Amino acid sequence: MTHVSDLLAIALGGSIGAVIRYLITLAVVSAPLSGWLTLHGSVGTTLANLLGCFALGGIYQFTEIWLQSESLAGTDWFASSWGVFWTHPRTLMAIRIGALGSLTTFSTLIGETAIFASQGRMLASSVLLGTNVVVGWCLFWAAAAVVRNLSS
Repeated sequence: MTHVSDLLAIALGGSIGAVIRYLITLAVVSAPLSGWLTLHGSVGTTLANLLGCFALGGIYQFTEIWLQSESLAGTDWFASSWGVFWTHPRTLMAIRIGALGSLTTFSTLIGETAIFASQGRMLASSVLLGTNVVVGWCLFWAAAAVVRNLSS
């Protein structure tokens, strides 16, 4: 059964992720070359999705390392408390489901690719979809590798 505190954690994370996503889109649209970027709206979505994939990969690897390694918990109170906080199930729900769930969006991506396809811009549609999926997948594993290397 879901606890109210779980829902509140997800809602808090979701509000943070949604605001970050909006700020990314505003930054892209107001960039000096935004008129030149005919895909400016989808560039913001892509940046948010790729940032979310990278963050999720890093969090995934950090959690795996932390939970598998007793040496990280050690005797250092600060490091131990920090790791326990960031790997707590409620914190992970707030970050993964809330913040990263609202930062990234598959439905907006599909909507933007559909718009390009309906305009006959199949190359733009394909590049947008491919970039989000393939580069997002690569960034997830790149972040995991960075965290894994930093911890060794």
